[in-house]
Amino acid sequence: MTTKADLRAAILSDSHRPDLTGEVDRFIRQGEGMIRRDLTAYELSVTLTDADRAVGVESPIYNLPPRTLIVRRIQPTTQGRGLTRVALDAIGSYALTDRVHSYAQTDQTVELRGNPATGAEFTVNYYGSPEPLEADTDTNTLLQDHESLYQASALFFLYNHTQDRELASDQLSIFENVITTLNEAYSRKIGGAKVTQSYHYGGGSAY
Repeated sequence: MTTKADLRAAILSDSHRPDLTGEVDRFIRQGEGMIRRDLTAYELSVTLTDADRAVGVESPIYNLPPRTLIVRRIQPTTQGRGLTRVALDAIGSYALTDRVHSYAQTDQTVELRGNPATGAEFTVNYYGSPEPLEADTDTNTLLQDHESLYQASALFFLYNHTQDRELASDQLSIFENVITTLNEAYSRKIGGAKVTQSYHYGGGSAY
């Protein structure tokens, strides 16, 4: 499992710049910002518990992870059947006393019907952006699946820092290739149009 600490070590190893150890976390943060700006969305999952309820442990409204775009599926962890997605204006027509069968997504919340019992848990598959890597042990699905994306974006900023434009351009090309592939895959899954990202390298970095 690749963690932030592993990513930091790989960046220093690939760049052969141990003298920049104190700067690597900044390069990673800048790279994550570029990923969030350019990545349309990525398939992620989370388990919702009582701690995620918006207003106390009896609320049918749950907070979603930050930067959630589209909820694909909500499934109780204790059974195989997923909940039915309904429009937000329709969710109120179902009684809270019903068994849990449906959900509606707002911006960063989901409202369930009926009202889950205390202690109920739900697995949510969604499209969005992963949370930032903060602690050394932090990781996420995108980092596990596409470590090169994190490395290339951080190395892009490292080589900008050292004013090595050729190496920075190489890392930017790697980054753009991975981003384009991921965005095209996302667009196919949701039935949208092709999505591409474009950077113009020259005249200094704007990041």
